[in-house]
Amino acid sequence: MGFHLNIMNYRKIRSVDFNPDGVCLLVGPNGSGKSTLLSAIELLRNTFERGFDTAINLAGGTWISNLDLPDRPTIFKIETSDLQWELNIANSICLEKVTQGDFVSPHGKSQLKKLYEGLHYSIESQKFENFIRILTQYRNYHDYELWQLRKAGSQAGSESELQSRGQNAFSVLRNWHTSKPLRERYEFVINGLREAFPQFFDDIDFESAGQTVTIRIYPPHSDIPVPIYFASNGFLAAMLHLMAVCSAPDGGIAGIDEPENSLHPYAIKMLIHAFRERAEEKKLTVLLATHSPFLLNEFKEEASRVYVMEQNQDEQLVRLDKLRDTEWLKYFSLGDLYGNEFGRQETE
Repeated sequence: MGFHLNIMNYRKIRSVDFNPDGVCLLVGPNGSGKSTLLSAIELLRNTFERGFDTAINLAGGTWISNLDLPDRPTIFKIETSDLQWELNIANSICLEKVTQGDFVSPHGKSQLKKLYEGLHYSIESQKFENFIRILTQYRNYHDYELWQLRKAGSQAGSESELQSRGQNAFSVLRNWHTSKPLRERYEFVINGLREAFPQFFDDIDFESAGQTVTIRIYPPHSDIPVPIYFASNGFLAAMLHLMAVCSAPDGGIAGIDEPENSLHPYAIKMLIHAFRERAEEKKLTVLLATHSPFLLNEFKEEASRVYVMEQNQDEQLVRLDKLRDTEWLKYFSLGDLYGNEFGRQETE
C-alpha cells in the first residue's frame, strides 16, 4: 500500500520526505537519525491513542527541535491514499489538521481521534478505518528482551501482535497456532526459521506453567526437544523479526532497528527473502535500519529501496538510486561502497 511521511525539525531530523514501499533499508552514520525516523511513526501512533503531551513524554521528553533549527516549528505529516494527518508544534503547542480541514489545537485527546470517534465525522468511513488501522498497529521493534524470554518465557495473554521488545512472543505464537484465522502467521514463522537454520531447527512445541508460556525446539530428524534456554540469540532474534513482520496488518507498516544483530549472513539472506514474500503478499512496508554490508548487498538490484541518511544534505534522506547512478552501482557490492561512496561519517 505504501505511505508518505514528511518530518521537519524533529531531534536528529532536519528534513525528511519519505515515500517507501515494500522492504526498504535505512542506512547512514551513527546518530544520523535512522532510529529517530522509526520512532517518529510510533510518536504519531501514541499521539492518536493518548494525545501529544503523553506521546512526547513516552518518546523521551519534551526536547523536540533539531539543534540547528531551534526557532522553526516541528512538523509531522503522514499520508496514505485515504487520508492525511499533520501535526505542527511550536512553543510547546501542538496544532493538528486532518485531510482538508483547518488546524485546531486539541486539548488532551487528539483531533484525529475525536474525528474517528464520530464527534465530527465527515470522512468516508472505510478510508478512515484503513488509515487508523495502519497507524495504530505500527510497531518499532528494537532492543529485544532475549534474556528474559530465554529465562522466564512470556506472560500468557490473548494478544495477537508482538510487542515492540518481544516480551509476549511465546504467548502470541501460541495464540497464532491455536487460531484458525491466524494459523498462517504461525506457519510463516516456522517455515522462515526452517529456511534460516536448516541444520538446527525443524519444529517447536509449547509448555505452560501457571501464567507463563515458553517453547521447546526440535532439531531436524529428532524427537528430543531442546529448551529455548539453550537457543542462540540469533535464533531468538530471527523468530522475533519474522513475528514482527507477521504482526503488521494488510497494507501496514513495521520498523525493525538493526535486524542483522547476532545473525549469520545466510540467516539474514533467508529472512530478507521471507520479508519480501510477506510484504508482496500483504502489501506491507517493512523498514529496516541497518549498518550491515551484507544486508545492503541483498539490495543490489533494488537501489530504489535503499534510503541513505546524509548528514550534509538539505534533504536528509535520499534514495540511493537518486544519490548515485544505478548503472555505476551495478559494478559494485553495495556493502563495499557503504561508508565511503554513500553514508559517510562526516568528521567536521
